[in-house]
Amino acid sequence: MAVRMQPIRDIDQVHDITKMLSKLKTPKGKKMFLLWMIGISLGLRISDIVDLKVGDLRGSEYTYLPKKQAHKRAARNITIPIPVELKKVIKARCAGMPDGAYILTSTKKTKAAKDQQHITRYTARRYMLEIGEMAHLDMKIGCHTMRKTFGYHYYQATHDLAILQEWFYHSSPSTTLIYIGVSLDNFRKMTNKSPFSNMDGVEL
Repeated sequence: MAVRMQPIRDIDQVHDITKMLSKLKTPKGKKMFLLWMIGISLGLRISDIVDLKVGDLRGSEYTYLPKKQAHKRAARNITIPIPVELKKVIKARCAGMPDGAYILTSTKKTKAAKDQQHITRYTARRYMLEIGEMAHLDMKIGCHTMRKTFGYHYYQATHDLAILQEWFYHSSPSTTLIYIGVSLDNFRKMTNKSPFSNMDGVEL
């Protein structure tokens, strides 16, 4: 049975990873930092993240996501607010780039592609695996880690489950709680308070 990917629950660890990635100076390292910052700040699917262009996040308060969830029954176009911290990163790291350029630009060029392309989801997954190794994370990690981490800490800060359910296009609140790892937290708390613990007369 596959192990369900979990969020990074320790907010200090999230901050440490962010600081670590911000110090990387190679072109790949800079993209890894941007990928991480966008992922933990907006809680988007990786297909939405790699498709973002500089103009989507620079100079406006919101980014418009018109098409990625068209197959969902309850899908509708939504606007995502851009946190101030992310806007500062985009302004600094994407200075000099035109609005029409992909934020996560691919260095690979194909004969079929006339214009610059963005990195693939496969490349983003490789970046995330490398981030996990660099941070010595003892957990399964992938692109969903950023989305789940965003959701987990948003919920811990606001307990606004309705907003998260709509944000993630989930069919029910219980699906959202399972997705962001809160249901597992609640189960652990419940078993720690088991009515069958501390029973008198039990020999060990």
